[in-house]
Order: sequence, then structure tokens, then C-alpha cells
Amino acid sequence: MMLTDKTKMEAFEVELTTAKNYLLLTERIAKKPMLRTRFTSQSYFVLAALLDLADQDILTIDDNLDVKDGEKFARLPSYLSVFKSELSDEINQNRELKDRLSVITSWDIANQLYDGLGSELLAADLVTKVPFKNNLDTHVIYLPKAEARNQVREELRDQINNSKINRNAISLIVILEQLDALKWVFTDQDESSELTSAFHQQVDGDAFYAKEKALAKLAQDIITRKKFWFDSWLS
Repeated sequence: MMLTDKTKMEAFEVELTTAKNYLLLTERIAKKPMLRTRFTSQSYFVLAALLDLADQDILTIDDNLDVKDGEKFARLPSYLSVFKSELSDEINQNRELKDRLSVITSWDIANQLYDGLGSELLAADLVTKVPFKNNLDTHVIYLPKAEARNQVREELRDQINNSKINRNAISLIVILEQLDALKWVFTDQDESSELTSAFHQQVDGDAFYAKEKALAKLAQDIITRKKFWFDSWLS
């Protein structure tokens, strides 16, 4: 079917469930906001969005990272414009998976994604806007409401105890495990251990889980190399 010019210009309403839930569980302000200032947390935030796009068949991640649905990719929301541009550049250079996946370490992508999803969560009354001054700049922080954070936690608990866990929950838990952060989501040590065991009873041997776990491990390697590069450049 031929698209009209108007249809071509309309944004594709993508649902970045994993990324939103990651923000609701992760963002908090102690000395600094977790997602506005912390490189590792930001990188996994972008990875969560990338996994969402792959799960919706907009991207494909097999031997390499590529665009699967060019029409939907072209019509992604404006808050993914930097992501689209940087990923397209990597693809055009015929890079390997580790090179293309390095887009997760882009500050520009992370901040644009944060503002876009933060606005959507604000409209849904799941976060509040809090100004935070870092050095000379004042940033808007989308601080999750306690009830929103608890809702994500309860949904994860229900998914783990369900007979079949959905893909969004698997992606989120894979990232949280890579960060060794499940103990901060389920703070009771016994419960955390029981839920972790129940999760692995469901997913160990599952092809989707194995693929997500391998991607999270590769992402960790990319993030570590970039941090070493930052240290070298700043020293």
C-alpha cells in the first residue's frame, strides 16, 4: 500500500516498555540523579530502549544490529532522532555488532531519550519534574513517584511467579542482573533469592533469554571499554 505524504510524516507510536520501567525503578536523586549524570546507568537505559525496538521488529539483533522495518524506523518519535542518526551512521560504515551497539554509550541519545520518555511518564502522572543543578547547568529530573516504582516492582514479582514471563520483564531483569541491581529492587534478601531462583527456573535454556543475556554481557564490555577510554582521555 502506498503511503500518503501525511502518513509518512506521522510518528510511529512505539512503546518502550522496558526503558520506561527501567527509568521508574532506577531514577532517584541522592548526591546526583542516577540517569542524568551516571554513565553506566544511562548506557543500560539506551540498551533497554534498543531491546524494546528489537522486540517490536523495528530492529533486528542477530549476528549484527540492523534495521528490520525501515518504514517504522524512519517514523520513530522525535526523541529518537539522534539514535536513528547515530545508528544509521554505524550501519553505513559496515561496522560489526560491537561497533553498532556502541550507540548505547552516547550521552546525546540517552539525554534525548530521557526527556522523551520522561515527558510521557509525566503525562501519565507517574513521575514529577524536579530541577537539579549540576555544576552550572540546571537539569529537569523526572523523579518516579513511590506508587509508580512499587507498581513496576509488583508487576515484576507477578511476572516471575507467573507460568510464563513476558519478554519485557525478561529484558528488564537481564539488565538488572547485569548491574547486580535486583537486590535493590527486592530488598528483602530471602525474597530476592527466591525470586531470582524462580526466574531462572523459567528462563534457563530459553533462546530469547540466552540472546538477551549475551547482549547485556556485550553491552557491559562496551561500557567498560568506553569508561577506560574516558579515564585515559581525562588523565
